[in-house]
Amino acid sequence: MKKTISIIAALAIVAIFALPQTSQAQSNIMYGSSRNPLMNSANPAFFPSRARIYFALPGINLNLNSPLSYSNIFTYDSTANKTVINANNLLDTLSDGNPLRFGLGVHALGFGLDLGKFFLTLSTQVKTEMGLGLPSGLLDFLSNGNYGRTGSDAVELLNGDIVSMRAYAEQSMGVGIRLLDDALTIGARAKVLVGVLDVSNAGSSLSLTTAPDYSSLTATMDVNMNVSSAFDITMDSNGVKVNTDNISTKNMGVNFDLGSRYKIGIFDLSASVVDFGPGIHWTDNIKRFTNTGNTNSVTFSGLDVSGAMQGGTIDTTFANSIKDTLLEIVNFELKDGGEDYWSAIPTKVNLSGIAQLTEGIGVGAIFHGEFERGVVKVGDLYKTKNTGFHSRTSLLARLNLHDWVEVVAAMTVVSNNKHWDFLNPGVGITLTPFRTFQIYGFLDYISNMYIVDAKSINMSFGLNLFFGSGRRS
Repeated sequence: MKKTISIIAALAIVAIFALPQTSQAQSNIMYGSSRNPLMNSANPAFFPSRARIYFALPGINLNLNSPLSYSNIFTYDSTANKTVINANNLLDTLSDGNPLRFGLGVHALGFGLDLGKFFLTLSTQVKTEMGLGLPSGLLDFLSNGNYGRTGSDAVELLNGDIVSMRAYAEQSMGVGIRLLDDALTIGARAKVLVGVLDVSNAGSSLSLTTAPDYSSLTATMDVNMNVSSAFDITMDSNGVKVNTDNISTKNMGVNFDLGSRYKIGIFDLSASVVDFGPGIHWTDNIKRFTNTGNTNSVTFSGLDVSGAMQGGTIDTTFANSIKDTLLEIVNFELKDGGEDYWSAIPTKVNLSGIAQLTEGIGVGAIFHGEFERGVVKVGDLYKTKNTGFHSRTSLLARLNLHDWVEVVAAMTVVSNNKHWDFLNPGVGITLTPFRTFQIYGFLDYISNMYIVDAKSINMSFGLNLFFGSGRRS
């Protein structure tokens, strides 16, 4: 029983923590707002209008982007009167370099002060980023089995590029200045990052080698994951233990934001680069999760694998046959991880152009791009590489009613590593009664109004407080 739990835990770790790092996406609707002070987090040249001081109370941003919807994965088989997994859709899409991406950001506290020509901002946030994909070798094996793959031509079921997770805290300080009679605003922000958790792949693999006469299969498993955290993690015969008595703040780093905003006539133009810099330096509680024992491979016979997936459903015969054999080579340990390393945060680019047609009506376009960056190990060195690009391009309209209601709507084209999804609507509302208390909510990148058909969505909501009379934007 313990070995069964061990292999499940090991596969879960590999399936949750091995892809290049991803990021939670910002809302283009929030970026296009003229009332919400948190638009400053996407461009340090933005400053809220109509208030000299603001306090940002706890707010949440949640982003989900999936290559498949629920209805793409699960289908109803009327003949068998049951719901089944559409393996063709699931494996084909996730194996095509288009992972499921999830992000959660909590904007704990924020502060802004308008000093006329200058303004200052402070903020504290906590962010978690995850991604999930499948290796192409698994799809090929489930579809074609091991036919024609004998001798040294091994089937790679797992190559490590599966999923990722990172959690960290961010404290930032920004400054902006108004120039050219307030027509031009530029801003910069420095961020201090404190790492909470980072798990990166260092060569995990699972392969199958078939004898030339198809008489036997040899399964070889290598689990090699680097785990760094703010907590001391240990492992013994009773499982994994996390010691929260001493929380480390030594895994630190730094990033920077730059932004600009220019107003000419009715046009409001802006650009920003967010999260460029080295990222987080992991130096404390570095562990390595790996399999041990005299051998990491086992050979078994009497099993013919001509194709584990037939008719779009997965045949469990092979999985049941190989499970007990794999248990023989599962023996894991958590040991010292060795050298320190850097983990980069995805860099974002924002561009926008808004035309203020009347005092209350504005229309325009917004582009948001993210360079997905991951940490790889080359020899004994950790290096950062770009592994993908994600973008959202929106046509946006906003309506300001008096001084306390703003409604923003958008239609967005979403691109994930050259996978395009068109016609993703979004809507947001910001209420500021008495010009002091503000409540806001945004739903962006909604790929389908029917939740079972939706592939992407971004949600943001929170509270702000305003004090003092400020300028109108």
